Amino acid sequence: MEVFYTSPWVPPEWIKAHGLEPRGVWLARDFACEPLPLAAGVCAFANAVVRLAERQAGSAVIFTSHCDQLRRGFDTVAGAAAPRVFLFNLPVTWQTPVAERIFADELRRLGRFLVGLGGHAPAPGDVAELMTEYSQARQCLLDAVAWCPAREYAEAVARFHLDGSVNLPPERGCPQPQRYGQQHGDDILPRAATSVAAAPGDSRAPGPNAIPLALVGGPLPESQMPLLDAIEKGGGRVVLNATEAGERSLWPASLLVQLQDNAFDLLARGYLANCVDVFQRPNTRLYDWLRGRLAARQVRGIVLWHYVGCDLWRAEAQPMREAFGLPVLLLDADETAPNRNTGRLEAFLESLR
Repeated sequence: MEVFYTSPWVPPEWIKAHGLEPRGVWLARDFACEPLPLAAGVCAFANAVVRLAERQAGSAVIFTSHCDQLRRGFDTVAGAAAPRVFLFNLPVTWQTPVAERIFADELRRLGRFLVGLGGHAPAPGDVAELMTEYSQARQCLLDAVAWCPAREYAEAVARFHLDGSVNLPPERGCPQPQRYGQQHGDDILPRAATSVAAAPGDSRAPGPNAIPLALVGGPLPESQMPLLDAIEKGGGRVVLNATEAGERSLWPASLLVQLQDNAFDLLARGYLANCVDVFQRPNTRLYDWLRGRLAARQVRGIVLWHYVGCDLWRAEAQPMREAFGLPVLLLDADETAPNRNTGRLEAFLESLR
C-alpha cells in the first residue's frame, strides 16, 4: 500500500520499514494541478491534500499538525476515511527532552497505524539499513546543490520524497541513479524524469549575470514549479531552494548506525534535531540555517513563497528583511501560476540590478 505524507518531517524510512511505500505528495501525479474553488483564506495545498485523500481510496494519507490548514483538512476527511488517514503531531518546541519523547511517541503511534493498514513491525536491522540508504540519497542530493539547475534540482528532491530515488542530470550527478523505492503504476507516479544538465547555449540556463536569489517558504508542488522558470526568464537564479520540500528538507548524512538496537532512537533524534521549519518555537534554527547559506551563496534577494491563509510564513517577511538585510518579495502561491503575476517578479529583479 502507498502511504502519502505531507511533511518532510515524517520519516519515510519508518513507513518503508513497515513494508509500505512512502509517497511524498509534492510530485504525486495530478496533485494540486487543478484550479480549486476555495473560500477566502483556505489553503490550496491543504485542499489538494484533502482531494488526494478522497480520490486515493486504496491509499493512506498522513496529515501533520504543524499546519493549521492541514489539521483542519484532516478533520474534514477523518469521518469517512478514518481507517486510512492519520494526524501526526509534530512538536512545536524542540529544545527540551519532552519534545523528543513526544516525537518518538508519535512515531510509535504511527507504527501501530501502519501495522493496522497491513504493514508489519520492523526489525531494528531494517530501520538501520533504511536509515543508511536514505542518508546516502540525501547526501547525494546535497552534493548536487552547487551545480544542478534550479528546476531540475527541485524536481529531483521532490522525486526523492515521492519514491526514494535520486534522479540527477547524468552528466554531473551520481554515477548511477540510486533507487531506494519501487516503480509503481502510472496512476500514481508522474512521468519519468527527463531532466538533463543545462549545456552552454541552453535557453533554460541562466545568464552569467543572473541575480542569485533564495526561494524560501511553504510547499512547492510540481504544478507551481514554473515559478522557477519565471525567475530565470526574468534574469534571476535560485541558488537556495528553501521551500518545504527543497534543500531544507535534506538533513545532512547521519552517522552510520553502529548499534542496530538503537536505530529507532537515532531516527527520532535525527529528525527532530534536524527539523528546520517556520512552525517551530523558537524558530531561531530556521534563521541560523538560512544565514550561513545566504552569505555563502551571495544571495541578493529573497522570494518568500506562501499560501493564502498561511500566517506563519507571511509574518516572516519583515523579520527576514531585518535579520538578513536583504530585499524580500512576498508571493502568494495562488498568484504565481504560469503566465500570472510575472510583473511583480520582473519588477523585483529589476530593482536588484
